Amino acid sequence: MRKKAAENDVKEPVKIRLKELKSGNKSIYLDCYVNGVREYKFLNLYLRPEVTREDKKWNKEQMQLANAIKAQYIIDIQHGEFGFKDRNRTRKLNFISYCEDMAAQYEAKGQTSCAVLMRSAILRMVRYKGKNISFNHVTKEFLIGYIEFLNSETRDFDKDCKDADRKPKPLSEVYKEALFARIMVALNQAERDGIIIKNPGKDIDRKLKPHSEQKSRCFLTLEEVKKIIDLDYRPKNDVKPAFLFCCFSGLRFSDVYKMKWGEITMSQDGNVQLETTMKKTGKTIWVPLSDNALRWLPERGDASDDERVFKNLPDQASNADSRLKTLISHAGITKHVTFHVARHTFATLTLQYGADLYTVSKLLGHSNIRTTQIYAKIVDESKRRAVNLIPNL
Repeated sequence: MRKKAAENDVKEPVKIRLKELKSGNKSIYLDCYVNGVREYKFLNLYLRPEVTREDKKWNKEQMQLANAIKAQYIIDIQHGEFGFKDRNRTRKLNFISYCEDMAAQYEAKGQTSCAVLMRSAILRMVRYKGKNISFNHVTKEFLIGYIEFLNSETRDFDKDCKDADRKPKPLSEVYKEALFARIMVALNQAERDGIIIKNPGKDIDRKLKPHSEQKSRCFLTLEEVKKIIDLDYRPKNDVKPAFLFCCFSGLRFSDVYKMKWGEITMSQDGNVQLETTMKKTGKTIWVPLSDNALRWLPERGDASDDERVFKNLPDQASNADSRLKTLISHAGITKHVTFHVARHTFATLTLQYGADLYTVSKLLGHSNIRTTQIYAKIVDESKRRAVNLIPNL
């Protein structure tokens, strides 16, 4: 009987396994073995140490759910829908081609900077191991080697550079971090597409990954914003009103540039709001517009819903930044201010005046609240500097 049971156990394609966690909980995952291929599917289900009756109830429900998922997986395998049969084929897909397709998609969406970075990351990857890189090749060890390759890489210089004695400089930490981030984005997408089970880069120790020191983000104080508001200098373009609108709404340049009148609506409680899809992430957000923000909207007149709000805004962020530089200079502000500083300003001002981190995160459209925490640190540093201004008695 035991032998027969053991044979049945071996043939079972999906088994429930438990993994001990440092917290004392146990993570539930599926061990799937089909057609000679083993894969692990983590379910985001956990068992607690059974201390109370509630813990026992919780664990029972978690195991019931895990068994239900397991049963569905077995049905999918029987129907040939799980993807094991195609796994060997998908793993042989060319990783470089996949990244090139992503770069083309970025370009089609107008995300030029992402496309440029992705192509640069591809170029370095080809230098590292050539063009014939399949997903099979992209392992944890492969990616660590790519990081080491980036550490040894230097900047490219014009072939016609007259300064022959000029020594090539290594890639900056910021640039290496950006290049590796693009590769990670591609692998995360491949994981979502079912091409790979797990992004191997997730297992790399953070200390080994390229990382630059977090620079303090430039932002304007309320007094500096008032200087720009009170400035008599009024160029014919929409740089000043658009910049100040961003200071009070948190929009990026790409989003304020494409903003249309139809996106500005009245909420159910009678307040004006903006509902827009962010160009960078494709995520839809809605932002209540304060009186400070509404003040800098131009007169609509008979403009249709499809017409842009700031029609006289330069179509490139670099051109807008160039005109903004003149504006900031006239205001007597010495900081290096770009259009994106308006977004930083909105975040720091809202936090300084009492908004909670979660709300600000939603207003900015951040997917991860840790991104917003950077601004909280800025506010904390400002408070620390303020109390230290009092001389010792």
